Amino acid sequence: MEIKQLEYFVATADHGSLNKAAEYLYTSQPNVSKVIANLEKELGVLLFERNSRGIKITEQGHLLYTYALSILKNSNMIQVLVKKQAETYFCVSGYQSSILTRLVADLYVAHKDKGIKFGYREGTVEEITDHVSEHLSEIGIVYLAHSQLPCFHHIMWHKKLEYHPLGDRGIRIYMGNQHPWYHRDSIEFDELKELKFMEGTEDFFAMEHHIDRISIGAMQMENRNNAVYTNSDYMIHNMLKYTDVCCMGIDFVSKDYEAQGIKALKVNDCERFLTIGYVKQKKKELSMEAKYYIEELKKKLSEYNDLL
Repeated sequence: MEIKQLEYFVATADHGSLNKAAEYLYTSQPNVSKVIANLEKELGVLLFERNSRGIKITEQGHLLYTYALSILKNSNMIQVLVKKQAETYFCVSGYQSSILTRLVADLYVAHKDKGIKFGYREGTVEEITDHVSEHLSEIGIVYLAHSQLPCFHHIMWHKKLEYHPLGDRGIRIYMGNQHPWYHRDSIEFDELKELKFMEGTEDFFAMEHHIDRISIGAMQMENRNNAVYTNSDYMIHNMLKYTDVCCMGIDFVSKDYEAQGIKALKVNDCERFLTIGYVKQKKKELSMEAKYYIEELKKKLSEYNDLL
């Protein structure tokens, strides 16, 4: 069985006519008829009933059609992946992050004359690790609670990935200049219940699910006042800039936020319960671009540590 045979079969089924299928495939009607006949002979079934009014797909043809579509889809994906591998291509997956995306921009500037194509994919921890596992991204940047590491390492083993930690972090509460607490530099843990928050996409590893484990007497985060639900980075920025709604984020803040009137308040007496690092394919050597990106991320983390 050849991919060409499945392409001709699907085209014929879609158009309900050998002549129309031939026009679509830029070939002749006898050629389409011959390819279909050879496929039927190879499978030992009749795929189309032929009569004076044309053709009609059979029961066996319907069964083959579903699987043929799946095979053709996967065949196209393989061709795209092989083409990307033939090109010099580098992609990172991570969260909605000004710092992580800025590093891709810096990488582009440093290597733009080398004919490299760059990409950045946003997602949850599950999506980020899937991107790396499926070779859509070379590395993925994640952060998660220390308490989740055993579960996360099991997922890494299952997906044949490696996790390399780069440091530990706490949390910050992001708010814009429309918030009455904007002038403050820090916030107490028990004051979190007085704030209105934005909640993003569902993520088992999200810090909000585990924050109640890191400090005695901390509020139960399922009782947070979640005023807005969104997976849009634009929505998050607009809500922070123009309303009194806050969001929770990692203690690794871009300087760009200050210029936009957004502040990140420290949470007093909050442990560094998050680990930040990168995931990669197991036993696979990193490209020069990936090594450059990780080294620049380490520098950013070190510079931020010096400011704390």
